[in-house]
Amino acid sequence: MSDSSSETRRVPRFVDSALLGVLALVLRLPAFFSERHLTFDDGVFASSALAMREGGLPFRDVFSSQGPLFLPLVALGDLVGLHKLNSPRVLALLSGIAIVVGIYWTALQMTDRLGAVLAAVLAATSGSLIWVTGPLAADGPALAFAVLAVFLSLRQRDRPSYINAVFLGLAVGATLSTKAMEAPILVVVALVLLTPLLAAARQHRFARTALLQGGVVALSAAALFALISAPFGFAAVWDQSFVYRTAASTNRDIPANAAKLFSTLWDRDLVLLLFACVTLGAGLWTRFRTSPQQQNPQGADPSPSSTPSAGLLMAAWTISSALWLIAVVSPLWRPHISAMIPPLALLIGIYRPPIRVTLIAGLISVPLLFWQLNEVLIPGPYSGSEAQVVEALRALPDGAWVLSDEPGLVWRAGKRTSDDLVDPSMLRVQQGRYTESSLAEAARDPRVCAVVIRSDQRFGHFPGLPEALANQGFIVAQESSSATGLQRVFIRSDCG
Repeated sequence: MSDSSSETRRVPRFVDSALLGVLALVLRLPAFFSERHLTFDDGVFASSALAMREGGLPFRDVFSSQGPLFLPLVALGDLVGLHKLNSPRVLALLSGIAIVVGIYWTALQMTDRLGAVLAAVLAATSGSLIWVTGPLAADGPALAFAVLAVFLSLRQRDRPSYINAVFLGLAVGATLSTKAMEAPILVVVALVLLTPLLAAARQHRFARTALLQGGVVALSAAALFALISAPFGFAAVWDQSFVYRTAASTNRDIPANAAKLFSTLWDRDLVLLLFACVTLGAGLWTRFRTSPQQQNPQGADPSPSSTPSAGLLMAAWTISSALWLIAVVSPLWRPHISAMIPPLALLIGIYRPPIRVTLIAGLISVPLLFWQLNEVLIPGPYSGSEAQVVEALRALPDGAWVLSDEPGLVWRAGKRTSDDLVDPSMLRVQQGRYTESSLAEAARDPRVCAVVIRSDQRFGHFPGLPEALANQGFIVAQESSSATGLQRVFIRSDCG
């Protein structure tokens, strides 16, 4: 009878998973097929994929500011997509589906089916998440691994085992090896692993098994990171993934970070904020209407538990993520705010409002959703000077290379750039990781037929670069001005 009951419950869950996966897919397909690059990172990592197609190795050849697992995952997604123009975005698309379905199954361990569906739908429709799982970004796969780590943490809390500890460690290692900025996931893992030890210590016992399983988690995570980093060289991984990031975080602005966190949620996640307010309001209403005797019928203080509650874990993840983004991450970009969405969605799912209130809030959310996601749901083609640049680059000979401080334009024109300059971000300029002379040297490569300058914080930062290019036979084919500075397209006179 119990097997039949379990099977009956399992079928709707798989149906839910399929429907949620389709929802996540449909909302991300417009970004996947977009004719233009949607973010700076979208262009950087797609250009990295093109470089890896031709044998470029991450860190050694292809500059990588993310963890050592990220670019191999990009290459794998590109392969699955059969090396087409949009194939680099396959990883983003799959990450979005994995996050949504993963949140559903994670929530089922903490709340009822409706709460799990609500949490997953909020994740599927989150603007912050769509902007990192439609366009390509490291945040997407890192958050997918983070959700898996939370799922396995809950299993370890409820049914601890050495096998689960191994998988939990691998999930943690994969999260941090993709994007170390998702470190707040360690708070959830630590609470799950340390609470049994503290509970045993209060009873003057030594929880040997819990300690050993915690060690297995740590060793598994470290082993995965070492295994992934070894082919690229630990020194290069450390320099590009960690030194590069920490050197950029010296000018931390906590008030500005806090403002960016809240403004991004307001601009991209009004639906999530609406449900957060509704959930909080419903919870307070229920609490104030419930007498103290009903809240605690026995009139006794709850005894300390050897396992942390679901609410505590998700609240800790939410709060630690917010504090991490505000006080530690620098510079803080809008894609980073996506780290707030999984814990917030799960927290809302746990404490979901009554079904009638949930349905009313859902109806109100529909117009908000399409209003906020218009740009990513209907991306549109290039326009203005960007369209002119892409048209000029497409006219270059097959196999021509282009150096650009906006690599997405190069990618969408069907061209590639040099391995080291796939990421020409301003942080690299500030740290001297490429210079006027190194750009001029890169332009000497006979495969380079064009150089595109779009920002005075990147290539436009070097006043002598135009003269150096002119001395190599480059002529100005296009010129315009914008808020980011003087924009130029230089084309080598003997190309084509």
